[in-house]
Amino acid sequence: MRIVAPNDCATQWGNDGLEVLSTPAILGYTEQLCAEVLAPHLDEGEMSVGVTATLHHKAAVPVGAKAVYTVAAEEVDRKTRFTFTVWDEAGAVVCEGTHLRAAVDVERFLASLKAARNDG
Repeated sequence: MRIVAPNDCATQWGNDGLEVLSTPAILGYTEQLCAEVLAPHLDEGEMSVGVTATLHHKAAVPVGAKAVYTVAAEEVDRKTRFTFTVWDEAGAVVCEGTHLRAAVDVERFLASLKAARNDG
């Protein structure tokens, strides 16, 4: 459960006057939850990164209201697919979707970023 804060709102993304939970905030918090669920299953020296996400944002949740998030891993592996749902206080579905995360070796991942910066 999360209380919708002003920095979660659509106004942060150029939608003036829309003091409601934004799609980017939903995705960001969902990614965080999925990473937390997956973390205990990773090997030492690994982390997970988001690969894809699909979502259907169906309803608005105003600032100060509760948004309830659930995430479920289908099968934990090198790539793990999650399904997620967000509800409002009344129990109406606000958003649902899927998110795919991949396990990566942290050192190798950071080295590839450094190499990409040096090439560019």
